[in-house]
Amino acid sequence: MDWGVNTAYKTYKGVEVEPKHMMDMTLIPSIDPIDIGLGSSEKGNAAPSAKPRKKTMTSVYLKFFETAPDGKSRRCKFCGQSYSIATATGNLGRHLANRHPGYDKSGDAATSTATAPQTTVIVKKSQPQAKAHQVDYDHLNWLLIRWLILASLPPSTLEEKWLMNSFRFLNPSIQLWPGDKYKAVFREVFRSMQEDVRLSLEQVSSKLSIILDFWTSYESFFYMSVTCQWIDESWSFRKVLLDICHIPYPCGDSETYHSLEKVLENYNIENKVLSCTHDNSQNAIHACHTLKEKFDGQKVGPFCYIPCAARTLSLIIDDGLRTTKPVISRVREFALQLNECTDFSEDFIQFSMAYREGSWKFPLDTSARWSGSYQMLDIVHKAGKTMEAVVRKNGEKLGDRMILTAAEKTAVSIVHGYLEPFYKTTNNMCTTKMPTIGLILFFMDHISEMITVCRESRHTPEWLKSAAEDMAKKARSYSSQVCNIFTYMTAILDPRIKCELIPENLNSENHLEEARAHFMRNYSTGHFPSCYKWIWCS
Repeated sequence: MDWGVNTAYKTYKGVEVEPKHMMDMTLIPSIDPIDIGLGSSEKGNAAPSAKPRKKTMTSVYLKFFETAPDGKSRRCKFCGQSYSIATATGNLGRHLANRHPGYDKSGDAATSTATAPQTTVIVKKSQPQAKAHQVDYDHLNWLLIRWLILASLPPSTLEEKWLMNSFRFLNPSIQLWPGDKYKAVFREVFRSMQEDVRLSLEQVSSKLSIILDFWTSYESFFYMSVTCQWIDESWSFRKVLLDICHIPYPCGDSETYHSLEKVLENYNIENKVLSCTHDNSQNAIHACHTLKEKFDGQKVGPFCYIPCAARTLSLIIDDGLRTTKPVISRVREFALQLNECTDFSEDFIQFSMAYREGSWKFPLDTSARWSGSYQMLDIVHKAGKTMEAVVRKNGEKLGDRMILTAAEKTAVSIVHGYLEPFYKTTNNMCTTKMPTIGLILFFMDHISEMITVCRESRHTPEWLKSAAEDMAKKARSYSSQVCNIFTYMTAILDPRIKCELIPENLNSENHLEEARAHFMRNYSTGHFPSCYKWIWCS
């Protein structure tokens, strides 16, 4: 939800607050910070009548330094610079003036006047200054809360030493809330925004779709995020994150289902959920299966669950990369060196131009995603000579282990040629401005056809056929879960697909009749009563 949705909290106006001046009094401009000289009369001829005294700076500069435990040195609280304990305070003042301007002038000039009754010190009057604006510290803390939320940072971020030093440089009297208060405000903000989301979902007249995503934290805690999507009355796509749930131990099917059920109950949307997309994990499948049984028993309405196409495609391609993964790891190490060292990348560009092996832009994609792995295959397939030339020229730093054998190069070329259509299909799916289930079915059906061609080809090596068998199993599993009356109905409503491009295993007369009956029963009145006949007749 947008931050502005929450109206239960203080709304701050965009008033720019001037930083508070670091200096309330103007010090004598001609006096050395170590010693205060004798004053003069107004006519400038007054004779000194007393020996000058050393200026006491303990309350001015030493408060910005901390004494080491051994008592032999002082350390600046801002930058950590250390000085001998015997160092004059004037040197400490010069350090503040050079490294931390403003703090050297934050003392009280009145403490630096001579005490002898015969001497007179002329203090230049400070120029009248406009009254500094008072900083609204609550406003500042709320802005920091917004920053933490939008940046997904924990409250402990504000306890970082150098961040606090930066705030204190701008204003030594800065006051931030304690960590416990930030946590309490976070919880209150979440509860308030959660209530706003719940009220918004009550106004939605259409069905809702939910998306599940799972991951494990570095502390080995299992989490599930629940996102809600729908189409509003103006045919605009809407999406909102409902919750991020901690799945309790032992993190099995039952725990996943109860966590999902609790989220739906909290938002009162059980009767509105039409479908659920998950990551194809067993926990998600069983949780959705149990939820469907509950909905069917309560006769809530139709409900279907399908695996995520992107996740499924990633698993399918991982099987295709199985044989070449060791080579990809070595090439990725080489690509990391190219990204980090300018000399290596310049050598690569020069050799690629000399060998006419294409133009390359840096940094290269070295991620563990499918796109990054395909980039590694590209380097070997399209710039094999360039890679070998760079490795040989910089053998001392890169090592001979990055030089590939003829067999490894051949295997990479075969896999690259096989997966190139997969890469193009993935790009088409990711760059589509309006992805729909019908379009996804069309792309996934094309993936299945490419796998079948590989398995049936006489020229395919056995190790690749074995990988294609596993790829085919995952593709069939996806098709069996996604092919149902609801996906068929949404597919034929997509004007880019229609019945001619529906996968064969989904395109049947029974599906067509059932989808037509379901559509006319549920949608012939309401949102578009005048156009449903045209849709089905076309």
